[in-house]
Amino acid sequence: MEIHQLEYVMAVVKHHHFSHAAAAISISQSTLSHQVAKLEEELGIRLFERSTRSVSLTPAGKEFVSYAANILTEIDRAKRAMQEHVTVERGEVIIGAIPIIGILGLTSVIVSFQNAYPNLHLDIREDASDRLWEALQGSEIDVALMTPPQNCEQFQDFHFYSLLSDELVLIVNQGHPLSKKRIIDLGEARQEKFILMKANYGMLRVSQDACRSAGFEPAVVYQSSQVETIASLVAEGVGVTLLTSRVAKALKRQSIAIVKLHNAPKRITALAVPRSQHSPAVTAFCKYTRDHFAS
Repeated sequence: MEIHQLEYVMAVVKHHHFSHAAAAISISQSTLSHQVAKLEEELGIRLFERSTRSVSLTPAGKEFVSYAANILTEIDRAKRAMQEHVTVERGEVIIGAIPIIGILGLTSVIVSFQNAYPNLHLDIREDASDRLWEALQGSEIDVALMTPPQNCEQFQDFHFYSLLSDELVLIVNQGHPLSKKRIIDLGEARQEKFILMKANYGMLRVSQDACRSAGFEPAVVYQSSQVETIASLVAEGVGVTLLTSRVAKALKRQSIAIVKLHNAPKRITALAVPRSQHSPAVTAFCKYTRDHFAS
């Protein structure tokens, strides 16, 4: 049994006539008839009842056609899937990412994806979440690894896939009174001076929202775009800060202490991508990234 024989059978079914079917698929009627007869001989049963004017399926033929249609559909899907791989190998993905993707383990995912598709070009552009969001809306980047905007469900033209959820912790100097406590209510830090991320960074919004939920407005004495700078200022006793537990543990400084929070607020890192049709390369990156964090 060969694929072209299945295609010939389907052509006869569609046109109800051998000569019409032969003309439609650009082969001679004798070739078509011979191949169908050869298939029937192999199967040991007649698929068609023939007359001078038309042909009709036998009961066995009707059942065979259902299998043949499924086989040809799956073959077509396989061809299209393989073609997408070819396209992916020649494509490009412009990835917008927050600067801490290394700490979050996202760079290893990107590298792993690059190894899977070595001929694909990846362009990583680091920036604050708010600016990444603007770039994504303006089609300057294909995808964004970012803190999603507030009320992101209202943006119907975009998908937001949650990849990581990390709880906030308070970071203080090793000699700070709060460093002796294992866990506190964030409200206990209401009188502290805060060192926070600069505007446009999703972490600033998350931190401010956490303080407001605890009943106070943080007194911000310094802002930076670099968590290392913030940690250094905390170590020097300039103030305290809020970071995610994953980032805090990655700092590994003896002069700072990590204090857990009751009912700790969460910071989400998401993969944002337009709902509109995009290239196979972008589709492959999104699937690869989502599968990695789902496993």
